[in-house]
Formats: sequence, structure tokens, C-alpha cells
Amino acid sequence: MQHRLCVIHSFDPCGAKVGGLETFIRDMIAFLPDDFTFLMIGVDALGDKTLGEVSRVEFRGKSFDFLPVLRFPDDKAREAATSIKDSINFQFMQGLLKYLPKVRRVLKERPTSADLQRVEFATLVRMLGIPFVQMLHGEGAPKRQMDSLLKSYRYVHNLNEWMAVQACDKFLCVNPIITERIRATYPSQAHKIGTLSTWVDTRTFAMQSFPKDDGFRVAFAGRLDLFKVPSLMFKTIAKLAEKIGPGVEFHYMGTSDPERFPEFATIRDKTKLHGFKDAAGVAEVLGHVHAGILTSEFEGMPFSVLETLGVGRPVCAIHLPQLRSVIKDGVSGYLVDRSESTDDMANRLADAFVTMRGKMWSGEVTPETVAHEIRDFTPQRQLAMCYANHRDLQDRKYRGKGLGGLSAAASH
Repeated sequence: MQHRLCVIHSFDPCGAKVGGLETFIRDMIAFLPDDFTFLMIGVDALGDKTLGEVSRVEFRGKSFDFLPVLRFPDDKAREAATSIKDSINFQFMQGLLKYLPKVRRVLKERPTSADLQRVEFATLVRMLGIPFVQMLHGEGAPKRQMDSLLKSYRYVHNLNEWMAVQACDKFLCVNPIITERIRATYPSQAHKIGTLSTWVDTRTFAMQSFPKDDGFRVAFAGRLDLFKVPSLMFKTIAKLAEKIGPGVEFHYMGTSDPERFPEFATIRDKTKLHGFKDAAGVAEVLGHVHAGILTSEFEGMPFSVLETLGVGRPVCAIHLPQLRSVIKDGVSGYLVDRSESTDDMANRLADAFVTMRGKMWSGEVTPETVAHEIRDFTPQRQLAMCYANHRDLQDRKYRGKGLGGLSAAASH
């Protein structure tokens, strides 16, 4: 049986948007098994596609079908929207509804299941009658600082989350802590709630030797959302420069503007802004730095951390429970406890980098010991489970049915 996996998401895999969800989808295409084809219902970020029409696209040596329902340039998606009408997800939903007859026809052509990365689209996909797996990549809408519209519309997200749990065939969270929360919140649906972690492509993010110089460069890749607390990140680099002296640099990969944070001014002369980098470009930059940093208030299982560790670079981070599985104090980095004082956290996080630097210089910490900690977080282990789930869904729904049976099944 030939399977087809469909992703419905407000994103263009061939565009320049970076982030965890984007890496997730791009890798789903790059590692597509031979018994699968791939359909992307998404956004035309480059302006070279016809909306509402399927085209064949090449990406990382794979071919897939692309049905865009919205044109939205990547430069408009660099920062979080401040109003509903400007939100890419709101406009994407409008596009889905506008081209719904075409979407329905394409989905009914052959056995298909969908993999959703956002809960907002779950009800519509259930109405289309195809089985689907719902992913939850983060803590939903936590009551913490955010610059996305979730801060004002948490009740909408919570409603969408409830409907997604009810409607989906499987509901998968990116770390066990979120999984337990969702099971406790929706006990009647606990049987279909599980965990599927993110991963690191160790072909691209292969272990590299430490740089042979006296500097100390720290990197971060991703969007500078408020919940990632860029102000603390910048303060930490400033403190680190005070403690180590010349040679400290901060390398940022992403399309956000750090100038909107006043704390950035103190490290502007120590910062290298790389802008957008594809996976190979991120790996190249990581190979020339010494460590990674994470200061987020909440995360799922961040790709940026796994990729940094994969290259053999330790990560020092503000404590998140799920990071314990890959960041071992004194081995692959340090986890620093939270406190009420940003200055206190910046100072202790800088101290952690100083300690790690000493261990790297002495040979106690090596690229090999760092990379060893992500040995279980590979696409061969984690992403393989994604395809297995879809094989199972499609085998149970479509086995023994021709396309006529498929149309009947898809209408229920």
C-alpha cells in the first residue's frame, strides 16, 4: 500500500522562515520513506506558485506536492502578529476555506492522513474526513510573557486544544511533561495521548572539533520571541564578557530584530548577526562557536538545543525539566535554576559558561562527550515513529478499499 502524508500548516518549506515547527516539517520531507508520498498544504512565501493549484516541488533531494492557499512573504512573518487580521494563521485559515473544494478533492484522490502542528486546524481536518495526528509542540498558552496573540486569546487556544484532543486519532506531545499535563486535563482521551520528541539530523549536524583559538563564542538560532527572554540572553553575554574579557562573541541566526530589546545595546559590538540560515548553514556556524545558550521560560523540546549538542557544543540554559535528558551538568552543559532576579540569573548563567570553558580547555569535556547525550534523539528513532503512526492509521482506515471506497470513507 502506497501511503500519503499530508501536512497542513501556514508555512513554505522552501522559504526562509526558521523555527522548531519549520524544522519539524522540513525534516519530515527530507526523511520521507520510500512507501510514502508527501502533500504540503501551506503558504507560498516566494511568490512563484499559483494559489489553489498543486505543483511538484524539489526539496533536499525529495519531490513533494505543494498546494498553497495563501501568499505571505517571509519578511512579514519575522515577528509575531499584533492583531488577528495580521496573523498568518488567521489568513491561512481564510485561504483554506476559500480553496476548500480543491483541498477536499486533492485529499480524496488517494489514501491520506494528516499531521497537524497546530490545534487550530483540527476541526476543519476532521470535517474533511481524513484521519490525523495532532502534535503539540509547546505548553500551549501558558500564563507567561509572550508576544504572540496567544497572550490575548488564551481561551481560544484552550478551546481549540480541547476540540483537537476530541477529534484526532492520536495526540502527540514533544516531551513527557506536556504529555502528562494533557492526559490529566483530558483523562477520557488518555488512551490516544503520547509523546513524540523532536530530534537532530546528525548527518547535517555532525560532530565537529572545537575551534582552535582563544575566543569564546556563544550561539543561538531561532526567533527572538518574548518567552525566549532575549533580554536575559543579552545580559548573560555581557556578564560573560566581564568575566572572561576580550574574545567573547554572540552569534545569532534568525530573522528577528534584536535591536527592539534595549539590553542588546550592551553587546552590539560583540554580536554577529547571520540572518536566515538553512540547516547546513546553521551547522556551519555552530562548528565555529564554542557553546549554545537558551533562556526560555517554556519550550517543547527545542531543536536549537539538540542541533547544538549534535555538533558537539555544550549548551548552558535556564532550567527546563525536559532538558535534563540531554543537558548533563558538567558533561554537555549546565542547567541554571530560575530566580526572581534577571541579573542574578545572568550572572549564574555566565558563571556556568566560564566553568564549561575551563572543562573544554582542559579536555574534560570534548565534542564526543557532548554529542553522546543526544544519541537517542535521531530521526531514525523519533521521526520513524511519526511514519509508523500514519501507516497504522491509513492501514486501518483504507485497507481493502479502492478509490471509490476511499471517497465514501472520507465523507464520514
